[in-house]
Amino acid sequence: MVRKELMFIKKILFFLFLLFSFSINAEISIDQWEDDTKTYKDLIDEGYEIKAYDTSTIKSDSGIMLILFVTVLQKNNQVYECQEYQTLDQSLQTLDLSFICRKLVQPYNIGVGT
Repeated sequence: MVRKELMFIKKILFFLFLLFSFSINAEISIDQWEDDTKTYKDLIDEGYEIKAYDTSTIKSDSGIMLILFVTVLQKNNQVYECQEYQTLDQSLQTLDLSFICRKLVQPYNIGVGT
């Protein structure tokens, strides 16, 4: 009986070793959009042109509205995607607003803790 339990424990430990070995060697994340501090104004001043624009709106039952604006800007072979997230109440007052532009880059690995 004890021998069976030891064999079972060995199998479990071996399985856990394999599981963690594969996850350590796996790519954590690959991304082709790199965050940037530039704004729409910066990009337009640098000669970027708006190539595409889209909005999405989500309305909740409580009257809160979430709006997502996505704009793609391009200059030669350089591309940026800017996203603006806006939260509005029932009277259309802005409750929250966030903005980020990302530059299209060769896929890169994101490091731990970034």
